[in-house]
Amino acid sequence: MKNRFLARRIFVLLIAAILLWTILTALFYSYVANPVFTRIKARELLPRAFFIADSVYERECPGQASDFCVDLIHNSGTLFGNLIYIVDNENGICHHSPLPDDRPELAKQLSHIVLSEHQELLRQGAEHRLGEHRITGSGDRFLVISVPILDSENRQMGSTIIVQPSQEMNAGIQSLNFALLTSSLIVLVIMAIPVVIAALRIARPLESMRKVALSMSEGDFSQRADEEQEGEIGDLARTINRMAEDLSESFRRLSAQASSLKQIIDGIGEGIVAVDRHGNITQYNDNIFGVFGIDRTYATKMTPESFLETSRINTFFRQAMDSKETVTCVISKDHRHIQVVITPLLTEQQTINGAVGLFRDITQAERLEQTRRDYVANVSHEMRTPLTAMRGLLEPLTEGMVTSPEDQHRYHEILLRETMRLSRLINDMLELSRIQAGATTYRQERVDLTRIVMDVADNYRTSILDHNLNLKTIGLEGECPDVWGNADRIEQILIILIDNAMKFTPSEGVITLTIGQTPEKAFISISDTGIGIDAEDVEHIFDRFYKEDKAHKEPGTGLGLSIAKEIADQMGYEMTVESERHVGSTFTLYIPYADDVMQSLSQLKDVYDSESDSDDTSI
Repeated sequence: MKNRFLARRIFVLLIAAILLWTILTALFYSYVANPVFTRIKARELLPRAFFIADSVYERECPGQASDFCVDLIHNSGTLFGNLIYIVDNENGICHHSPLPDDRPELAKQLSHIVLSEHQELLRQGAEHRLGEHRITGSGDRFLVISVPILDSENRQMGSTIIVQPSQEMNAGIQSLNFALLTSSLIVLVIMAIPVVIAALRIARPLESMRKVALSMSEGDFSQRADEEQEGEIGDLARTINRMAEDLSESFRRLSAQASSLKQIIDGIGEGIVAVDRHGNITQYNDNIFGVFGIDRTYATKMTPESFLETSRINTFFRQAMDSKETVTCVISKDHRHIQVVITPLLTEQQTINGAVGLFRDITQAERLEQTRRDYVANVSHEMRTPLTAMRGLLEPLTEGMVTSPEDQHRYHEILLRETMRLSRLINDMLELSRIQAGATTYRQERVDLTRIVMDVADNYRTSILDHNLNLKTIGLEGECPDVWGNADRIEQILIILIDNAMKFTPSEGVITLTIGQTPEKAFISISDTGIGIDAEDVEHIFDRFYKEDKAHKEPGTGLGLSIAKEIADQMGYEMTVESERHVGSTFTLYIPYADDVMQSLSQLKDVYDSESDSDDTSI
């Protein structure tokens, strides 16, 4: 009953209706009963007044009151509860019922009323007169009945006046009101129980439907209302149950679609952000942080809303929604180039419903495009140099301007050197293209890394001395485990690195070959005391045709380090570079141990064999 609002409301309405009915009935009864009781009392007193008027004087002695009437008048208050007055036309009040001695003002006022009623009856000449008077200060109302006293010739010689207080009538009215109130309370008590039961029966299915509605508002569509009730309540319960089933199915479909949409959005490599018309984010994927290069740890502490606000990307969304047109631009952030495409979302009525933004990191694409342009420019530059030199030599030879055999021989030597230079450039380009295309295969096996380094050092020692440089080796006297690789390709990489060190190391410089070990791999380092590399050029040192000398005045094609890096990547090696300007550079090649690789291959073979055996068994 405490939580049954409907039952409490019905019960309160019942009490209010009974109480209102009781109060209105009592007021109406009091208003109607007063004149009714007055008339009834008047009809009761009127015969008594006529009797006293006929019997008050002796027939033989007019003007002399009979003893019976005098006794009746004096005892009227005790016998009948009223006062009787005998008024003579000449002497006024002759006889009256005794009045209380403690209320002289009341006796005086009653006498005045009685005399005024006598005069009025005498003036009217009526058979009787009925009047009501309220005496101020007494708090009571009096009914006054006047009857004329006639002589033998039917002339009025006086009046008999009965004064009846209203306490008796008021007591009757109060008794009826009390009886009415008592009966109303009894009816209330008797009807309370069936009304409460009926209210609870009505409220119980409504309470069940209320619980179902609350559960649906919280996302729980498993609750069902009681459909056993008849009439409108049963129809309402069945309608709510059907609505719960439809909503459950709709939410299931929406959840599945939202999950699929989330998976699709998360699977897209680009960053995606969708906002509503107010700029609040509705959908996004975590790639939005990766596109802008935000650390994952820092991204967990940042909300997408704050990210859009701090990066000022929200202005693009507002611009797209205000103009109802797609906004496309490229922004740069931390050496990244990010393409931004903001598309407004329009309803069928062409009103803005939000916007969706696509953020793509095009840094690599821009870098590849720039590399392509640089590649074409570098190839053109590198090929133009020998071709220009060859043209400059062939023209005077063709026109016969060089006649001396010595000069012709010198010209032919220069032409041969430039032709060989052009041939090396073309061969290096073809070699790099084959390596990058994966057309070249390498057979790897267990090799002695120390022997390879010693052979390379012995072969290049003389050439290094011819360049007025010193060669230093470290770690060759120790024992290094065999590595997994191709001896020719390792030697090719070392030769490229040594040639590069010889080109950029000034006279009296030192080139150091170091062989060492780490827990996972063996390594070879080629260090020099050359001019070094600027920090901003280190990350581009392995690019094709890249030269620190932007004027390309230094010797070489600019492809050697690119070829070395591509060979290392193809064979699964790791190559790093450390350099400091005017101090020198160190190139390090890391090669895995043969035992580790063989063990991994053996484990892979065991797994493969076990899977084959299980397949054969199942067959």
